[in-house]
Amino acid sequence: MPTQAVRINPDGTVVETKVTVRKSQHEDVRWIALLGGGPWKITFDKDANGSPFSMTEYTVGPGGSEGSTGGPVGGVVGKTYKYNVRNAVNNQVTDDPDVDVE
Repeated sequence: MPTQAVRINPDGTVVETKVTVRKSQHEDVRWIALLGGGPWKITFDKDANGSPFSMTEYTVGPGGSEGSTGGPVGGVVGKTYKYNVRNAVNNQVTDDPDVDVE
């Protein structure tokens, strides 16, 4: 299964502010904490669209990675899914990137 990488800088901002996953290819997203940064919490709670994946929240440990599985099972082709990257310790939002489903 193809995977799109989203790298999270040590300050919680992401390098890839928008990624596209193909539903027909069951593409997943893997969030990667760079240079020992984190822990980070990925939350699909910004709007009514929710999450295109099977879960609405993912936790990335310090310097680690975490990802979706099974592709965008709940995603609708043509929609953009907005999410927050949060500091997992104090819940502060550090960035607000997007996932497009095609």
